[in-house]
Amino acid sequence: MSAAKEPDRRWAPWWVYVVPIVAANYVKQYFVQDWPVAVNAAITLVLVGGLIVGITAVYRGMGGAAGPRR
Repeated sequence: MSAAKEPDRRWAPWWVYVVPIVAANYVKQYFVQDWPVAVNAAITLVLVGGLIVGITAVYRGMGGAAGPRR
């Protein structure tokens, strides 16, 4: 028998992360386009980190992580 690997339900699908991150970066870039690169990079890291934590929390709260535990 072949054991099919079940998807990891702790994380939302990849596209749920990509769409808001890309959109937020476009909006961020509008406001900080003339700022120094180091500041822009720091804002990007904080923004992406916050979005990942937030999206994961919402996904788990909606029951996306509900399922059989191993």
